[in-house]
Amino acid sequence: MNYYHLMRAGLLGASCLTLSACLGSSNGGLAGAGGSGGGAAATVSDFDAKFDSLTTTTTLAPTSVELTGQGTFKGSTKLNVFEAANTANSGTALGDLTVVADFDAETISGTATNFRGELGGEAFTLDGTLDSANSAIPSTLTEMTTPIPPLPGGAIPGAPTSVTTNAYAVNMAGQLSDPVSGSIGDVNLGIGGAFLGPVGGGQAQAAVGPATVVVTNVPGTVGIGIGGGGTFYLERE
Repeated sequence: MNYYHLMRAGLLGASCLTLSACLGSSNGGLAGAGGSGGGAAATVSDFDAKFDSLTTTTTLAPTSVELTGQGTFKGSTKLNVFEAANTANSGTALGDLTVVADFDAETISGTATNFRGELGGEAFTLDGTLDSANSAIPSTLTEMTTPIPPLPGGAIPGAPTSVTTNAYAVNMAGQLSDPVSGSIGDVNLGIGGAFLGPVGGGQAQAAVGPATVVVTNVPGTVGIGIGGGGTFYLERE
């Protein structure tokens, strides 16, 4: 697979038809500094615990009522990395995410920064920030209301008459560089899915799903590469 081949739009979805298709296999610990709090993972083990908790929770589910107001969500993405000169040597990178959603205006934006990881037993950091303001692919947030057909015997008093679902895609772009080798290049990172809220209704509290990454304009063939995708989670601040 050519990880540097530019994919078509919608970094979120087309290349990840199932969550399992986008999951990374590396889950070792990271040396050095971790996340800065507010939902960000300090280590890969921390990421895995939060990711697993949100994918198996029974208290949160995709929201079925209209979401209102604004919210800031913080979390992390875990991406697969490899040694550009030896693709068999793979590792993991973490990046800190901040996503701001305005459910009234149906707008969303995000940033990803503080990328760091481990490759071949060596810790590394990547300079740079990815921002939705720099992406050629717009970030979107939509809510869709679907009427519930009445039962043959008539509506049940107090029962909901419609279901409102949400879908979002946050596409971020920028330059990341390995300060040692100078490689990486222009990076496009996409995350998306549906916000999760309390079962029975309430404001969005979290999100979890696949991440897709595309690297173009690679400055060299040595150093660290980012391979295809990974996963992410977000928690309401």
